[in-house]
Amino acid sequence: MPVVTVDWWKGNDRQKRADLVGELTATVARIAGCPTDAVTVLVRDIEQDHWGRGGVLADAPAPVSVDRSPVLADVPHQGSAPR
Repeated sequence: MPVVTVDWWKGNDRQKRADLVGELTATVARIAGCPTDAVTVLVRDIEQDHWGRGGVLADAPAPVSVDRSPVLADVPHQGSAPR
């Protein structure tokens, strides 16, 4: 009897939870080779201030990131002479 637990942020509506439970149940039953009524799915809504990632709570403002990707003009092109 497979049991699947999903933790996600609070705020998803009932329809989204129902869709998630239905999709997970069908997939697990297919892969496990068991009837769908043998699959249990637990969905836990977690407040963002109870969820941490990278050392900060999820409800904290995201730090401003600096784009460090190379500028196209600075990337040598195949067959071009070095600058």
